[in-house]
Amino acid sequence: MDYVTEHSYDQVGERTTPMWLSAIDLRTNGLPEPLMPSSPRWNGLLLSAAGANLYWDQPTILAAFELSKRTGCKCYSDSASAYINSFFGECDTSKSNPGMDPRFYYDIRLEKLINTTSTLLPCMPYTPAWETAWAANTELARKQIQAFINHKTAKAPFGGSSRLSTSDLAHAAKQPPMLAIERETALIASLCWLAQQDPSQKNQLTKQALALAQRRMNHRNIKTGLVPTEFNASNQDGNTCSLQIGAWAGVLLRATEVTGEPEFQNIAKEALHPWLTLGFNLQQKQYYKQLDCNTGHPIKLSEAGITPGKGTVTDSAQATIFAHVNRPAYQSPLRMAEACLSLHEKTGDKPSQQAVQRWINIIKQSLPANEGRGGYAEDYGRAIHFLVRASKTLHKPECRTLAQDLANDAMKQLYVPKMGMFRSHPGENRCDSADGPGFLLLALMYMEGNDPTQDSVLQF
Repeated sequence: MDYVTEHSYDQVGERTTPMWLSAIDLRTNGLPEPLMPSSPRWNGLLLSAAGANLYWDQPTILAAFELSKRTGCKCYSDSASAYINSFFGECDTSKSNPGMDPRFYYDIRLEKLINTTSTLLPCMPYTPAWETAWAANTELARKQIQAFINHKTAKAPFGGSSRLSTSDLAHAAKQPPMLAIERETALIASLCWLAQQDPSQKNQLTKQALALAQRRMNHRNIKTGLVPTEFNASNQDGNTCSLQIGAWAGVLLRATEVTGEPEFQNIAKEALHPWLTLGFNLQQKQYYKQLDCNTGHPIKLSEAGITPGKGTVTDSAQATIFAHVNRPAYQSPLRMAEACLSLHEKTGDKPSQQAVQRWINIIKQSLPANEGRGGYAEDYGRAIHFLVRASKTLHKPECRTLAQDLANDAMKQLYVPKMGMFRSHPGENRCDSADGPGFLLLALMYMEGNDPTQDSVLQF
């Protein structure tokens, strides 16, 4: 963190800013050359190598705030706050363009905010840590959160309005989902967090979030109980993806904690149980990537697991957790594992307990990471966090030992002692925020104290 806050910020051109670089050359403290990594997982997409991307830096910003709490030094949170204020200052909220989107970044060479929403598909793998923005500048944060909500609900029946009748919300809940599940997940979490901050709107914001969840739940398959994460012309009932349904259910379980509304938890439980029953391959001891909602059978995917219909067809078993190319970097199977652990914590039911143990075994099967070649920072961080949490919840010290082994491997594969800094993936002397180095920092801090994401909108 010292490396980031003291060296790796915008020092290019006539106008310098306190914005952190979202892609760092560990040898020069500046932009990497070439800008894009050689890593095959990204293929030149979803990165902001030319400058600062506040969205991809969210886990690292949360780590900075947590480090200030633990050390008593405000230098880390002050640096993060300066970054937040500077980035938001470049955003034009009058156009309802939320700066907290991975497709917005500040180009330090051109010295302006770049909007790639017309060329890149939406991507929202986690909810921003709104509480850090709120602490940095409440007024700017409120504008950005509202822009974020308005942008996500532009196509929804309630169009971003926070003043809707009960009948309007009931009607919205009966319509097919109009948001991609990733965006819906982040929207539900944001609405519930804002409800905490604004008691006068708590009831209305909670109802909006619940209407979104109910709307998707109302389209689950009656026969299999599976909840669709995507719809397509050839399959009216749609498919369901374990990575996405896990993240969605995890946010709903958290929503009950935040709002006190038990229906969120009920929906999450009903959505997860069919997946835990139908989605596990007993022979391979793996969870499938996708299921057909109508039959409960696995969807045949290409070998890469990204583009159906091309390459070698597999039986769709879940990719190993540390695989470099078998899934987009921003989609982690451990989102489902965390949701299962949350459900077990809250209900103590047997299906979720069995699922947690299966995920522990899957991590074991995935080691050494990427057959000894090392994994991405986010993959290490998510696995360590899940294991530490499972150790505490299930009273299994062996999970803690496994987490320590993973942390040691992360140090071996990614840590650069000369810089006191982590690479974000093996093989290159660079750190890309989109690879999730902040998740690794948060997980390592969890090993020595409380969970830094316990009270955060951003969750593992």
